[in-house]
Formats: sequence, structure tokens, C-alpha cells
Amino acid sequence: MSARRLIVNERTGQVVLARARLCASFFSRLVGLSFHGPNAVSDGALFVCRSNSRRASAIHTLGLRSAIGVVWLGADHKVVDKKLAKSWRFAHVPSAPAMYYLEADPAILARTEIGDQLRIDEADA
Repeated sequence: MSARRLIVNERTGQVVLARARLCASFFSRLVGLSFHGPNAVSDGALFVCRSNSRRASAIHTLGLRSAIGVVWLGADHKVVDKKLAKSWRFAHVPSAPAMYYLEADPAILARTEIGDQLRIDEADA
């Protein structure tokens, strides 16, 4: 199984992220994009939460050099919230429960709308 995922917006057919790093373990979720951020507009991270809730999907941006775009998804992969998360903040909490979230370059915010259905596939190596 690849550690990278291809994220596609089903409404537009547009690639949201071409190579999202899968972060499902405690350590990978803790570190996230801290201290390095996304390498390119098409890179980022897909986080899998412990449960479908606002609390479990809250993030911090401590250690980030600049703001990032964050897109929260429900268990059904529909976008439930999105926002620009400024660096060095203790908490960013989605407005609705989320099971997954994407962290990437702020340009990700223009490629999604609340209610969009996203498809998550394995990325080519």
C-alpha cells in the first residue's frame, strides 16, 4: 500500500492534491507538516482521525513557517469545513465533525467548496 494518496474533487474532476502523505499513526499526526510544510502546491498531507468529531480533528500549527490551507472531511469524504490556518497557533477546530483533514499549500482552498465530495485513491509511485 502506498503512503501517498491522490485526492480528486468529484464535482469538478480537478486534482486537489496529487501526492498527499498519509498520516494515520499518532506520531505522523503529531508531526504533520511541522518544520517543513508542503514542498509544492500539489503536495500535502491526509490525516486520519481517531473518530469523526470536532475535537479529534482539531489541529495546531506550532512549528509551521507560514500559513497552510486546511480542508476537513466527514467520514463520507465530503468537505465539512475549510480555512486558512495561520502559523504558530495552538488550535484550529472545524465547524463540523470530521474524520479526515488535508493540510497543504493555501491554494488547496480554491480547489474545494464545503459540500464537495472528494475521492481518495492510491497515488502512483
